[in-house]
Amino acid sequence: MFRDLSSGLRQLVAPKSGAGAGVVMGGGANQQTPTLGGASAEGVAVTDSRPAEELGLPELLAEDFATHDRDLLAPGFWAVAAHRVGSRAANVEARPARLALEAAYKMASTGIDWIWGIQLPRTVELGRRVRLWHNGCMLLTARSIGNDVHIRHDTTFGPARGTEGTPATLPIIEDRADIGSGACVLGGVRVGHDAVVGANTVVLKNVPPHATVLGVPARMIPT
Repeated sequence: MFRDLSSGLRQLVAPKSGAGAGVVMGGGANQQTPTLGGASAEGVAVTDSRPAEELGLPELLAEDFATHDRDLLAPGFWAVAAHRVGSRAANVEARPARLALEAAYKMASTGIDWIWGIQLPRTVELGRRVRLWHNGCMLLTARSIGNDVHIRHDTTFGPARGTEGTPATLPIIEDRADIGSGACVLGGVRVGHDAVVGANTVVLKNVPPHATVLGVPARMIPT
């Protein structure tokens, strides 16, 4: 049993099997995208464009910690950390270790939801250096969230009313998007890279790259 647990932990901290270069994790595009100016963990350059799947768990968590200003009390860091563990737990072959990790993930994610009001399901394809600012009323059920995305409190990602939460009905948030507080991004829409979604905006249609949108429903505004 102890051998199984040891083997399972080694699988957990190693890069995900089958990860290949050239696929951006959570960016919504099958191309390599260099990062620009995001926070980085010690020893990881900001131009490091490897997808999250190619990093071992300790390296990925160190980068997430740096992204959240190395603040152990930052709720966003713990929400992202729980997601990282949960998304990799299913890949652990040793059953005792997998069950222990699954239980730890469920307890952690439930506690984070109850205490800080952050729901980040492990089914979300999560990129690198994602920053969750503040906390409270954050339901982030997206198909994918790209690299260097900033998300603020009271934000909702999910299916539009009357649709099921299948991948096709969930939003895609591309690299370096900036989501303001109180924003809702609903349905199978795409928020383009480097786009800005203003506070309390409701997005029901695709947002082009580099665009700024504001209002209910979202409208593009000049920048």
